[in-house]
Amino acid sequence: MGTLQMQPARTTQDLEHAFGVFNELSERLTAAYGQLEGRVAALTQELARSRRERSSERAQKEHLADQLGVLLEALPAAIVLVDARDRIDRFNPTAESLFPGLAWGRRWSEVKAEVIAAEPTPGDWCLHDGRRVSVSQRPLNDRGRILVVVDMTDQRRLQERVERQDRLSAMGEMAAQLAHQVRTPLSTSVLYAGQLAKGSLSDAQRHQFSRKLLDGLRHTENLVREMLAFSRGGNFTASPILVEDALSTALAGLQPRLRQLHARLDVSLDEVANRCIAGNLDALAGAFSNLIDNALNHGGAGVALRIHATDGPDDALLLAFEDDGPGIDPIALPRIFDPFFTTRERGTGLGLAVVQAVVLEHGGVLRAGQSALGGARFEIQLPTLSNVRQEPSSARKEV
Repeated sequence: MGTLQMQPARTTQDLEHAFGVFNELSERLTAAYGQLEGRVAALTQELARSRRERSSERAQKEHLADQLGVLLEALPAAIVLVDARDRIDRFNPTAESLFPGLAWGRRWSEVKAEVIAAEPTPGDWCLHDGRRVSVSQRPLNDRGRILVVVDMTDQRRLQERVERQDRLSAMGEMAAQLAHQVRTPLSTSVLYAGQLAKGSLSDAQRHQFSRKLLDGLRHTENLVREMLAFSRGGNFTASPILVEDALSTALAGLQPRLRQLHARLDVSLDEVANRCIAGNLDALAGAFSNLIDNALNHGGAGVALRIHATDGPDDALLLAFEDDGPGIDPIALPRIFDPFFTTRERGTGLGLAVVQAVVLEHGGVLRAGQSALGGARFEIQLPTLSNVRQEPSSARKEV
């Protein structure tokens, strides 16, 4: 009977405990729900702000795209966008007028083949209609490339006119200088020729006037010959030749003068034996002859000449002509390669100009300075043909 009396009390305690737990859980759930509502509100605000920012960014991008579109339409240069498959993706009206066959989806290589007549250098195109364009291209983050094509026809024509005018001006100046150079010996020759016509001259006077007349005519002939050599300095057909052969040819023609002046000659070409260059034997021989003749003219009797060759940078050949003469006046050094500039009374002023023209046409460099012997030094740097396997066009000669 006692056990039956205590059961309701326990039930009441259990219910009170259960209600307590339920209330605690309800409070916790209410707090969690409040936090969740706060978090949802914050996320909603953040989402709204993000939407506003994306909307503003999209509007800015659309505005920028419109501006770029207007810019592409207005640009005087032709703009072509090519995708990674070489298909034309977009182009402006200037490109459409420059390349009539331009169309969306066409291969750019096909359009290029249709319009280009020649490509002298990369990025410089000659079109079939006679126009000249300059082309530059840049990649677009692995999505193709953009090409910018500028019509340079008018600029090239103006440049050609300016260059032609410069050439005409230079020719006029050269003709005036040549006339001045020729006039002096020609006037002297006319004077002595008139003296020869007198019947009262003795044989000695007639011989003297004849010799001076011949000197003036030879000087005029030498001037004209060097002028022709200067004008033709860069016109020749290149073929594989040996520098030894060109030097031998030059020295063969100068042997009488070398013996007459008792010149001492030292030639050393062993370091560059059998090294070929692409050039013209006669043109190079003429240039070498002018350098040696220049040393003889300034050095006089007993002059010492040294000609030696060594390997230069980038597989080039260095050929030096040195003498123990008076050397080059530092004041005159900047002008010694100018046509008609000379420090000699009867010099033509074309010898070194001919040398420079020939060296430049051979792709070389000509330098002048002081020699270790005390006189002048002229150094010629010429590119060689290291991979040439054919025999040189000229026969070997011994220097």
